[in-house]
Amino acid sequence: MAEKNILEDFLEYKVPENILDFFRKQAEQKIEVEGWLKQGRNVDVKKENFVHCWITEEAFKQILIERKKWFRYRGLYFGDSVGAGADFTVKVSGTEVTLGLRSVAPESLYKWKSVAYPDDRFRDEQNNAQKSKISGTSKQVGGIADFHIVCNHDNGLTKFFGIISKEKLLATLELSKRMYSKMNQEYFRIIDLKKFNFSDMIEVIDKMDEA
Repeated sequence: MAEKNILEDFLEYKVPENILDFFRKQAEQKIEVEGWLKQGRNVDVKKENFVHCWITEEAFKQILIERKKWFRYRGLYFGDSVGAGADFTVKVSGTEVTLGLRSVAPESLYKWKSVAYPDDRFRDEQNNAQKSKISGTSKQVGGIADFHIVCNHDNGLTKFFGIISKEKLLATLELSKRMYSKMNQEYFRIIDLKKFNFSDMIEVIDKMDEA
């Protein structure tokens, strides 16, 4: 029996063109305010990354609204990653949990079937977790979300393919390959797309408390 294509199942939502244009303008403003050009970074790539991020968040927000689910979300954010907070906070069976969205480029999704996670985020947030244990507090600055959903955005249309728990994510990242992206000018850790599960994503959404 042929192995099932893990990209066959997905949730999708298309954001209107006027919203897409708005996010493009906001990305240009964010790059200027935060001084990405002064840092010598590829601002065109960063702009697209910000747009992909905000579009996928808007799409997921609309999916939750359609299903009448309770949530809080970060929305447009200007500033460093430490202060950004979780993409989404939802309630699953009465308990608040955090959700992060991981937007994947088409080449990674369809050719390599892999998901890239920033290496510095993985390392720094492991350190934050260790400091939290030592100090005896549960608060973590810029902590890794309880769940991550992999998605892809193309001209306003976002598809959500699957979810992975924080525990599985960390275990996978620990053993993952560390690679440098010339385009993004930073190191990433690579995760097999198969680690993200569509059925688990639907189950988590179904269990979310209503608004």
